[in-house]
Amino acid sequence: MKKTRIALATAMLLGLVAGIAQAGGTAHVSILSAPNQVVAGKTFEVAFSVRPNWPMAKHRSIEPMVKAVCGDREITFSAVALKKAGQFKASFALPAEGEWIITVDSRACETRMTPLVLKAQAPKAT
Repeated sequence: MKKTRIALATAMLLGLVAGIAQAGGTAHVSILSAPNQVVAGKTFEVAFSVRPNWPMAKHRSIEPMVKAVCGDREITFSAVALKKAGQFKASFALPAEGEWIITVDSRACETRMTPLVLKAQAPKAT
């Protein structure tokens, strides 16, 4: 009876590990640098790191996407890898003034991050 429990527990644990590996685990995204305020229509950069939580995912090729949302407006941008492993940057312009919520999707597994909130000001009249 004890051997059956151990075998069952082992099988369940292996199934759990295989399921997590198949799903890809999680990745934590941290903003490395970003402006406090931006001007609508003017290009700026956001740098961030993506740290996979599951050891096998650390060797995956990651191609993250950056999403900016303001009300019913949503735009996405691809990011490029920096020299240091796991670090990326995206250069983009927000099309309108307002409070924009910026998030990153690692596209490799479940992504966890604290969203970046940027206030885009209207361009100054010339």
